[in-house]
Amino acid sequence: MTGTTDHSLRNDLEDVYGQYEEMRSGVDELQRSLATMQVSAESEDGIVRATVDADGRLVDLRLDQQACREWNVETLARLIVETVQHASAGKSREIESLVTNHRSPDSED
Repeated sequence: MTGTTDHSLRNDLEDVYGQYEEMRSGVDELQRSLATMQVSAESEDGIVRATVDADGRLVDLRLDQQACREWNVETLARLIVETVQHASAGKSREIESLVTNHRSPDSED
């Protein structure tokens, strides 16, 4: 009986360790994805393109040359702010998707 119990415990331990390794691998992959994440958004007219990282920091901003010459500063500034906000919102959705996809199927909210 003790041999059967030891074998069963060993199998249970191997299963738990296997689950741990899967979770650990998922967390490592999630961290790599977040470290390299960049999300971009473009204004409806294509005048402004903003890119943010996983922390929501602006890492790239592209402006149409012609618009910079023709538009007034206030309008262009407003469009830049709106586009950066859209990129940040996209970043939040992307992070939520990554976390959901890496969550263990056995975990519950």
